[in-house]
Amino acid sequence: MRKTIIIVFSLLLAGLSVRSQTPKDLAGSYYLEGVKDTKSGFQLKANYTFTFFFNYGGIDRYGSGRWTEEKNSIVFNSRPKPFRLYKLLSARRVNDNFVTLKFTDPNPGVIKGIECTLFTSRGRQKLYTDGEGVVRFPRNVVDSIQVFSPFFPDHPFTYIVSNKIQNSFEFAFEKGMAEVFFEDFTLRLVNNMLSGQHPLLNGNQFRYVKDDL
Repeated sequence: MRKTIIIVFSLLLAGLSVRSQTPKDLAGSYYLEGVKDTKSGFQLKANYTFTFFFNYGGIDRYGSGRWTEEKNSIVFNSRPKPFRLYKLLSARRVNDNFVTLKFTDPNPGVIKGIECTLFTSRGRQKLYTDGEGVVRFPRNVVDSIQVFSPFFPDHPFTYIVSNKIQNSFEFAFEKGMAEVFFEDFTLRLVNNMLSGQHPLLNGNQFRYVKDDL
């Protein structure tokens, strides 16, 4: 019985010590650990603002906003996500036997391997862009186009085709495509570590360890 009381008392003290931390105590850089070839993390500032960074395969993502402490957790929120982060450059009819999608960006690395799905009266087809950011489907009447980029998985996009004679479409990324947006994104706070999900990676067992320097 005495041992049980001591354990419970210790846990209560631990919880109080976390809750008693000030914004200045919590401020610092928390780096993602245990994910190969990936650099990512959060910087918490004492004025309740934060920045986020992510680098993988030469692709840089970033984010910022405000954080709050709630029940031994840190909650992140940023500005609202724009309605659309893809820009339609052109949509036209071309006299050939294809439906062509093309993506343009100053960074050629981000236009390769984009998952494109056509929805037509005959069903749907899925293909991926080549190294030039181009994908060609057999000619068909297109109802809508669904786009999913492996570099921007948090920004899926659907384009509704209003003019059914069009079969050639060119898109570009809007300026804010690289930004990561947060809405009540929550990480558990334990000692000098944050744990939980990652805004861009699958899973919920990620660790962000505070840099003591």
